[in-house]
Amino acid sequence: MIFVTIGSLFPFDRMVQLADELAPSMPDETWFAQIGDGKYQPVNIPFARMLPRPEFVNKIDEASVIVAHAGMGSVITAMEKGKPIVLLPRVLEWGEHTTDHQMATARWLADRPGIFVCMDSADFAGTIAAARASGSNGETMQRTAPEPFIARIRDFIGSV
Repeated sequence: MIFVTIGSLFPFDRMVQLADELAPSMPDETWFAQIGDGKYQPVNIPFARMLPRPEFVNKIDEASVIVAHAGMGSVITAMEKGKPIVLLPRVLEWGEHTTDHQMATARWLADRPGIFVCMDSADFAGTIAAARASGSNGETMQRTAPEPFIARIRDFIGSV
């Protein structure tokens, strides 16, 4: 299943519409989208405006690929679960966010395993195809810092 999530703050109709238009060309794939308060409603993809946290986590667990804006919450969640993620950053100029920080975030993350960045809507289908072909990246990220790092911080604090 490809799980599309726009995050929790702003609508992202461009991404929802791209996914909705792509879905029919992939009849072997199931889709689900969390679309927020946007104006565009998918006709080819089942969706919910917002999902309660347990349902959101279930969709992440079921997903073979996550498609999201370039928000760190989505990236961290995908990394924790070892799921490939396609990032389509929001663009300030198009009224999708209040700054272009997602463009910078996407560029910064572009070479990381399991992260597939789509900087141009025309590359959306190809970027999703690459993420699907990668399968699970197998790499996961812990929710907390590694214990040796925490120990070093404790030692430092204890010495001050």
